[in-house]
Amino acid sequence: MIEDIGKYPYRDVAVNNIYHPYLEKHIGNKKIGNILVCGGNEGGVNAEIDRHKHLDYEKMYHYEMMKYNIEYDYVIEENILNPQLEINNVNVIFADVGGGAKHHEKMMWDGTDGMIRILHNSFINNKLGIVVFVFFDGVGMDVFLDKTYGNYKSKDFFTTEVIWDDHHTSLRSSQRLDGVVFY
Repeated sequence: MIEDIGKYPYRDVAVNNIYHPYLEKHIGNKKIGNILVCGGNEGGVNAEIDRHKHLDYEKMYHYEMMKYNIEYDYVIEENILNPQLEINNVNVIFADVGGGAKHHEKMMWDGTDGMIRILHNSFINNKLGIVVFVFFDGVGMDVFLDKTYGNYKSKDFFTTEVIWDDHHTSLRSSQRLDGVVFY
């Protein structure tokens, strides 16, 4: 048991303390296109709806790779990092990918092809001309958002370790959070 439990916030608060100011910096209060997120069960879907409730967006698309985690018909059963479904006009991608080492292999992909496909589709009809891409690594992948993908330019890359207290288990956890803006 951690003696100083409560020193760090809950997981979503800890993430949002970094994520929300990053969105504010690049999007502000502009109306945006679509948002891509992870999570197919009630908890995951609701967490992302809540995380993005301050944004004025067209539609949110939920991705989930594990069929047993899908509780809604509208959840897309695909790898958010290598989607086959073409979704255009995407301004925000928040990939909170979890499952630890057991899902690491399922998440691996040819990053260049997958990222170029995501960016190509995201920029079709994209009125703002940017894609804010944030990756919360729960599977142990190498940093990939700091790379160059085709002719797409990027700016304001960050990587940081997010620390939070799980007040139910009295454990402290951490996970890497990366972000970049493509334009």
